[in-house]
Amino acid sequence: MPQLDWSVIRSATIAGLTVLVPITILSLLVIDDESSSYAQLAFFGLTMFGFAAAGYGAGKMAPHAPMAHGALGAMGTWVVIQGFGVLRRLVSGDDINWLGYPLQAMIAAGCGVFGAVFADWIRRSGRPVSVAEMRRQLPK
Repeated sequence: MPQLDWSVIRSATIAGLTVLVPITILSLLVIDDESSSYAQLAFFGLTMFGFAAAGYGAGKMAPHAPMAHGALGAMGTWVVIQGFGVLRRLVSGDDINWLGYPLQAMIAAGCGVFGAVFADWIRRSGRPVSVAEMRRQLPK
């Protein structure tokens, strides 16, 4: 098992929340039972992008173990969002489908691994990974 850097996981979780909180709030306002399947699919895709963004950030900050950090960063994001979702459902009296949460957790972790693999691929390919690095490569 690789050495985990919890500050990287915390930073990736915060980055994922920065992307996903506005998407989640917007989806709660826009999506209802009568919404088209295209709108639901669009918000699902944006949500997966948010988890992949958390994984990308973790993979970029932890090159020694990008996939483990990416999965845990996305899972941290998922836990926070689902925690608020469960709390909202308990307060409003809605039903909670406990069987769906493990599947959602695996999907979130998979998206985080995808983002981390993408970050690792960029790092290994020799492409610039930051704006400062791109500026250093420009001819003077």
